[in-house]
Amino acid sequence: MAAFNYVAIDSNGNKEKGVIAADNIENARRELRNRKLAPVKVSEANKHLFARFFQRKTSLKKLVLFTRQMATLVSGGFAIDQSLKLVGEQSPAGSFKNQILTLSSRIEEGFSFTEALEEFPQSFDRLYISLISAGETSGDMSGILEKTASYLERRSKIQQDILGALIYPAVLMILASLIVGLLLIFVVPNVINQFDTLNQELPLLTRALISFSEFLSGPALWLLSVTLIIILISLRFVSLKKIRFVFDQYSLKLPVVKKFLINANLSRFTSSLSILRNSNVPIMQALDISVSTISNRYLQEKMSKALNKVSEGDSLAKSLKNVSEIPLLVVQMIDSGERSGGLDEMLLKSAEYLDEEFQQSTKMAMNLLEPMVVVIMGVIVASIVVAILLPLIQMNNLNFIG
Repeated sequence: MAAFNYVAIDSNGNKEKGVIAADNIENARRELRNRKLAPVKVSEANKHLFARFFQRKTSLKKLVLFTRQMATLVSGGFAIDQSLKLVGEQSPAGSFKNQILTLSSRIEEGFSFTEALEEFPQSFDRLYISLISAGETSGDMSGILEKTASYLERRSKIQQDILGALIYPAVLMILASLIVGLLLIFVVPNVINQFDTLNQELPLLTRALISFSEFLSGPALWLLSVTLIIILISLRFVSLKKIRFVFDQYSLKLPVVKKFLINANLSRFTSSLSILRNSNVPIMQALDISVSTISNRYLQEKMSKALNKVSEGDSLAKSLKNVSEIPLLVVQMIDSGERSGGLDEMLLKSAEYLDEEFQQSTKMAMNLLEPMVVVIMGVIVASIVVAILLPLIQMNNLNFIG
């Protein structure tokens, strides 16, 4: 089914706007008439190419709010379709509001919540849909929504902490780069022109500065344009997935970045697996879904191959031990959980440990990044100043000797 935006007139003569799910536009109009609405305009949502191209994935912040609202309403005794309708009506206008209202319409038509969510993979991933499916199967939808909301809130908090820590260094670097670029393009050439009358060779640093300034003022833009064209042509003939796989593979070899990536990805994996197991999702299905939450494609493939051994009878800890990127402490914690019968609890503790390690490492890195940016930009500006002053010093020395 597809989603259709509509404008219709109700029996009281009032104009009504909304979203309806139907196989085609004719069925959408027929459904509106069945609801005693006179259709004025019916159009497929996101039909145009540009609308589809610019359609973005729903933000984690919106998903957290939606899930928390749904958990509150369902636990308060509201039916799923009623809860969706209330949340949708209160949501700000946009594609996500349309999706929520479409979900409500689909459930009214007899579809399950899980089936309705599968229509919008750009907003609800496999983990989210599997948890909702487990809630429908067990009959504990409010409990599952609470667990899902808590999980998403933890992810959102980590994401916000990282973005908050990056804002100051990023703004500082952008402003400093802009200032240096303006100096090199507009100020330095005017100053350097004053040295053309000197009948002597300029210092190496000054010559390098002049060459770089001329490059920025001239061929840099053309070179950037040609580089972008080459990249776009390369992407046309080379699979983007292959490029990302190679990039992910080498990113795990970088000394500092490696730890960040592994902790972040393993935290998502263990958290997802813990929630799915607590929701009585079969182990192999839970592993498959949890592996899909790993964003690093290289690590995801290694984990997937290793975890195939679980279906052959190996323990989870033994399978994970074959993945060299996984810290030994995490493997030992999972092994302890399997031996004691408390795997779900140990997975959750592993996720909390990895989250804490990730946050501490991030905070330390950000504390080092800020002064590093200041020092690097200070060195660049100082080099520009020295390159300009060196010919003056050289000229004064020659005059003094003369």
